[in-house]
Parts: sequence; structure tokens; C-alpha cells
Amino acid sequence: MGFLDDDSKGFIISLDLLIALIPLTIMIGMVAADMGNIMFQMEDTIFRSSTDRVAVDAINTLLETSGTPIKWEDTGNAQIVGLAKYDSDKMGPTEGTISSRKLAALKESDIEKIVGDQYGFFLNITRKGDGAFINSSGTYDSNAKDIVKIERVALYSPFEVVSKSEGQIRGAGAVRPYTDIPSFVTNNYYTQTFDYYILIETGGYTSANVTINNNTIVFDSSNITTPHKINSTFFYSDPEFNNNTVSIMAESVPLNWMNFYIVEVPKNTPERLINLDNIKPKVCVVDLYLWIKG
Repeated sequence: MGFLDDDSKGFIISLDLLIALIPLTIMIGMVAADMGNIMFQMEDTIFRSSTDRVAVDAINTLLETSGTPIKWEDTGNAQIVGLAKYDSDKMGPTEGTISSRKLAALKESDIEKIVGDQYGFFLNITRKGDGAFINSSGTYDSNAKDIVKIERVALYSPFEVVSKSEGQIRGAGAVRPYTDIPSFVTNNYYTQTFDYYILIETGGYTSANVTINNNTIVFDSSNITTPHKINSTFFYSDPEFNNNTVSIMAESVPLNWMNFYIVEVPKNTPERLINLDNIKPKVCVVDLYLWIKG
């Protein structure tokens, strides 16, 4: 009887063990059956993390650097493309400020160099607020899987100010010269590609003489606030870059003021678009979409 009791105890223990193993066996079976899906999810996570990193690196390169070489837009041959304006005084890029000249020269192949040919991409730049279109590159693929989107904000103006005087020209009660206006460079490529305009913002000034490389342009009350296209023969147009000097002679009563700009615009730009609003940087939204091809 004692042996039977012992056997019964062993039977009960074995039965308990079997019952305990049932859910474990089921769980192992479920894991084995789902192993392919788990591996796919792990692989997908790894690939998505890699795509995220490439997208972040690419948009940082575009918005935080001026590219290599710094003035790659002059030749259209960028080793590494960057859109940030280059500050020659600080000898470095102005991060988050897009150069209209660089943006106009940007090609799809430039972006492909920094993201790699295994990725598809779409770069879209719009004005913040009203969403007005500024520029885009690449083609958005709505059928692509796991599209990564990176969004940044930057400053952009459609036209490049190449020389300016703000807050310096003030009424002195007499005619006086202003000779510390920054010079700007041109060469043959620039004079064939761009037009240059003078814009004057005035708080009381009614006349001024602007001299560019010894060529004088006369402004009076009839045209001082009108965009003035500068004759292209006033500029240097050699193969190499040369500095164009600028000076102003103006007279006004005390407390009057004047701001002065020379604006570079693509040739054939409608004059109605050349105004003070379009030379002042506005906030834009930069969206980069990236996905693995195939």
C-alpha cells in the first residue's frame, strides 16, 4: 500500500509537470511560428533607424553647411552640396539661412551624392504660414514603404542682396559722401546670369547719387523709391572675379534716413517682384522625405 502511495505521488508529480509544460510548449510553438515575422520586424527596425540617420545627416548638411567648394554654385560642380549662405566676414556658413543662388543651382544628383543611390528622396521647400511653393527636388513615391520625413525651418529670401547700407545714412543737413558701402564681385558668368537692381528705402530723402565703378546714377523725388536696373556695362565681366565699388552722395535734413540695397536677381525676373519684401528673409519649411528603393 505504501508502494502504491509512492507511485501515486510520482504519477501526480509527473502529471503536474506535463500540465505545466503544455503552455510552455504552446508558447515555444507560437514563437517558432512567428520567428520569421519577428526577424522581419527587427530587420525593419534596423533599416528604418539607418534611413532616419541618413535623412538627418543629409538635411543637416544642406542647411548647416555652404558645401564644398564654398562657391560650388558658380560652376554647378559640388563635391558636397550645402545651401547655407557663406559669411565672408565670419569665414563660415550662416546656418539655417538658405542662399537663393545655391538653391537655384541645386540638382537632384547633388542630393543623391549625400544620401546614396540606394535611397529615393523628395526635398520640398515651402513658405511658412501660407505654404507657398519655393523649390523642390526629387520625386515623391507614394508607394514606397517606410518613408522617413525630416522637417526643419530656415530663413530664405528669393533674391540675393550683394551690397547694402542699413542704419548708416542719416540726415546731416548737408551734402555728404558715403564711401563705406560694401563692394560686391562679378565676373562674366554673373553678368550673363543675373541682373542687378538698386532698391532704396527712404524716410525723408528725396535725392541721391549712386556711383558704381565711376558710373553715376541720379535719383530724385520721381524715382528714388522705384527699383532701378543697373546697366550691365557698369560691372566687371572678366573671366575672373573683380570687386565693384559703390559710393553714395546724398543730402537731407537731420532725422531723415535712407537704407540702400543692391539686389541680384536671375535674368528676366519681372520688375514687379523686385521689392523690399522679397529681399527680407522669411521663415520657410524644409521637408526631406527618404526611403529605401525597391
